[in-house]
Amino acid sequence: MRCSFFLTSAALVILIAGLLPFSATAAECDDHRLSWSKAPKAGTIKADQGPRLHFQRVEAGCPGGDTCKAKAYLVPGDKVVLDDTGEAWICAYFQGPKRGTFGWLPRTALDIDNTAPNPKKQDWVGRWRVGYNTFLIDERKGRTLYFWGSAVEPTGLSMPDIDFDATPENNKVVFKIPYDGCDMTLRWVNGLLLVASTYQCGSLAANFSGVYHRTALTTDPKDEH
Repeated sequence: MRCSFFLTSAALVILIAGLLPFSATAAECDDHRLSWSKAPKAGTIKADQGPRLHFQRVEAGCPGGDTCKAKAYLVPGDKVVLDDTGEAWICAYFQGPKRGTFGWLPRTALDIDNTAPNPKKQDWVGRWRVGYNTFLIDERKGRTLYFWGSAVEPTGLSMPDIDFDATPENNKVVFKIPYDGCDMTLRWVNGLLLVASTYQCGSLAANFSGVYHRTALTTDPKDEH
């Protein structure tokens, strides 16, 4: 009897969740969403948007609400990475000189590049960071690249690392260790590195996922900015 009540309650929760409007879940625009996006694309702010295009806040009731306008803004020509789900509002990320910004942008304000990125080998090479996580990417013979990554565990007590050689397919690199459950995809989009990774890469707790920006054009720490 208790089991039957639990199943009925669970079904009711699912039914209610399915009836909620888009705005109830619209606040999901963050590092995790973009790194795991099924349709990450490059975008550029259109020239006819005026001198400033403000982000919409990432919070409940946004985008589109009366209080959703954020302080952070973009100018025509600024480049962003988008999670293009086909909606009127798009989750976007902009990497500034000192920090990055997530927020919602109207589709009408964006020139969206629907072609598959095809970065050159040198576009991958360098030092990449997000938070305390790091990827170093260096050249090998031919089209092959060497990847070394380090990710902080939630405890902050250790930073497991992982390394491998791989050849990009257009803008994507896939690395797997089946017996360990490690599954990692790295995608180059608009000058940023989107990494989607399971927790089994490097250790059971480390997470390499995130949107990385390049801090040096070489792997030499002296070149980092």
